[in-house]
Amino acid sequence: MRLIVSLFAAALLLGGAAISPMLVRAQTQAEAEPEEPTVFPDGENRDESFYICTACHSSAIVRAQGHSRERWAEVLASMTEKHGMIAPEGEEREVMLNYLAKAFPPRGRVYTNPFLKQ
Repeated sequence: MRLIVSLFAAALLLGGAAISPMLVRAQTQAEAEPEEPTVFPDGENRDESFYICTACHSSAIVRAQGHSRERWAEVLASMTEKHGMIAPEGEEREVMLNYLAKAFPPRGRVYTNPFLKQ
């Protein structure tokens, strides 16, 4: 059941895009790994970012992604608007975006949603 809920959350996070095998694999790995800040790459504000992200979902969902700082900002906005996340504001938001962009940058092909105006 937990896997199904996590996969559903991942689908919503990705704007309804198909669940990639990478996310399924990441969720399976997460079940074997401890949920603690050390699963995120070392860096300034790792712990703060980890705890904000994992308040709602597994760290595997974050670790399976890679985005630009701008795209991470869109992801945060989407989670706030669509999923009721309490919006990080001010310095907390900047710290989190800086960490996520550095720790989880774009990898390989960058997905763009053709249904969103660019």
